[in-house]
Order: sequence, then C-alpha cells, then structure tokens
Amino acid sequence: MKIHNAIPWQDNLYLFHFRSVHTSPIEYFHAHEGLEILFVHEGVGRYVINNELYPLKPSTLILVKPFQMHEIKVQVPPSYTRTLLKIKSSVMERFMTVLPQLASVFALFLEHRQPSQVFYLAPADASYLEEQFRQLSHTLAIVPPHLRMDAVTLFSFQFFEYFVSRIYVPDSTLETQMLGHAGQAEIIGRIVKWIDRHLNQSFTLNELAAELHFSPNYLSKTFKEQMGVSITAYANEQRLEKAKILLADPSLTVENVSRRAGFKYPSYFISLFKAKYGLTPRRYRMSMEK
Repeated sequence: MKIHNAIPWQDNLYLFHFRSVHTSPIEYFHAHEGLEILFVHEGVGRYVINNELYPLKPSTLILVKPFQMHEIKVQVPPSYTRTLLKIKSSVMERFMTVLPQLASVFALFLEHRQPSQVFYLAPADASYLEEQFRQLSHTLAIVPPHLRMDAVTLFSFQFFEYFVSRIYVPDSTLETQMLGHAGQAEIIGRIVKWIDRHLNQSFTLNELAAELHFSPNYLSKTFKEQMGVSITAYANEQRLEKAKILLADPSLTVENVSRRAGFKYPSYFISLFKAKYGLTPRRYRMSMEK
C-alpha cells in the first residue's frame, strides 16, 4: 500500500476527472484538503472509512470529508472506472451562503462524527448523477478558464440539492440537531442578504448587528460556527469575486475596481487579491487578455 501523493488542483479550488479508467490494481491510503465525491461506474473492491469496511461495486457513491483518512483497494481486472470530484470549502461556500437550510444540513453532515458516507444508489439515482457528471465534463471542456469555477459551483449546488433531498437520510440524532439549527440557519440567511446589499461599501460588524437587532458577538459567533469563516472574511471573499468580474472591464483602473468592489483601501485590496489568486489585480487582468 502507498500513501497517495497530492495532485495539483485546478485553480487551487477543485480537481475533476470524469470516467477515468484504471487497468492496474489500485491500493492506497490517504487524506486531503477539501471534500471528495467519488462515484464508481465499474469495478469491485473495498473502501475503508471511519474504521468501517465497505464493498465497492458499480453505482457506489462516496463522500469523504476534508482531511479524513480513507483507504481504497480495487481489484483489476476487471477495469475500474470512476468519476472523481474534489472541491475546497471556498467553492462550497459560494452557493451555501445563499441557501442557509441546505448549508445547515450539510454542515451537520461534515460535523457529525460518523454519518453515512457510502451509498449504494438505485439505478435512477445512479443514471441521474452520471449524466450530471457528464454535463460538467462537457462544460469544463468548452468554457473559458475563468468561467470553470462557476461551472463547478453550479454543479455543486445541483449535486448537494439532489444528495440532500434524494440520497442522504440523516439519522434521528442529526434530525434533532437540525431542529436546533433551524433558527441559526435563518439568521445566517439574514446576515448573508444584508452583506450582499452592502457589499460595495465599507461597513462594520456593529452596523450589521444594529440593523438585524442582535449583539455583534452573537452574530460573529453564530456565523463562524455555521459557515466556518468570519463575517469579515466572507464579505472580502465576495468582494474579491466581484473584483474579478470588474477587472474584465479595461476602462476601470485597479483603484476603480477596488472601490466598486467595496474595499476602502486599494493597497488592502491588492494584498488580499494576490494572497487568494497568486497574482496582483493588474497581472490577473493581463492574463485574461491573453
């Protein structure tokens, strides 16, 4: 057995392989950043997660949580065909922030120590997911590079909506927890909507809390627990996404982009942008023009 080495992620955000065929035996033990979605089209073997052994067979769907150790062994021949999607939390946050109920259910899935993570799908569910994976593969092959993350985000929304409504059935413990989280999910939704309305201007936590009639500490703590990031980090993440779109307009200077995206100081904007994307806004714009 080998420890599986990390594979470079596309744009440092996702990794996707549709119907990759393996004709040599596979056996490895590893963990990685981000969520892994593994769908088995063909092949047999075993999968170990949470110290539980599961058989692998066609139409098996597996979800692996970030940094969770797991082991796979596949018998070849016959050939092993799989679809693999790994997505980092920042991609998931893009759609979950506007869908608080879905976010609440999925957060419980991630936080629960031993939820169901291996699913043997009915033919209708397997066919639906395979078609969705196929469409994602086609889309990523034809869209410009700067639109690929949006395609992955849209797929993620569709996948998790289907997963939560048709495949994943929480146990009674999770259902009880979900009732307790319902009020918090509503608060998260109100915070997100408020931020979206005020994204193009600088604001403080006190201003947000005053309008929503909660204490700043409560909002900050609740948002961090549910979303995994601070309110400031979330707002800056959305501003950076907006800035990427604005940079496509050559008539706007970097300072104009910074101001329209909601950053008070251009130097702070440039620093955050480079830390996230590895390029300054000016160099990112040049890369878009190539």
